[in-house]
Amino acid sequence: MPHVSNKKLKKDHLAHLYRRLVFSLEKTGKKSATIKFLNEFLTQTEKIMLAKRFSVIYLLSRGLPVSYIAEALRMSPATIYRMSLKSEAGKYSFLNRAMKELDESIWDALEKILRAGLPPKAGRGRWKFLYSRK
Repeated sequence: MPHVSNKKLKKDHLAHLYRRLVFSLEKTGKKSATIKFLNEFLTQTEKIMLAKRFSVIYLLSRGLPVSYIAEALRMSPATIYRMSLKSEAGKYSFLNRAMKELDESIWDALEKILRAGLPPKAGRGRWKFLYSRK
């Protein structure tokens, strides 16, 4: 988890900085410029954190169980459950609407990536993880 300083900013200063960030992101315009902006701006840890959070919101909107999401994304079930409660309360309604407008191939690719990391539910090899040495 990224470190946040204990020295708090005033709410109006924080709001101003956030507006500037959003404005800078809007100014990038093109997809390639946005990617460059985010690559320069975010650390690898922040990229992973945001990608996982985005994936959790999407998978929750598809009705997948918390345990499946936690295993697929290698996150704690408590974190997924907390996000699930926020989703049920309507916190991610704008994101859910935006996700529905995205190309389905993006979501198909995401599901393939997630399924590739999961052990088979039936058949040969489903218990291999019990015998693996660390």
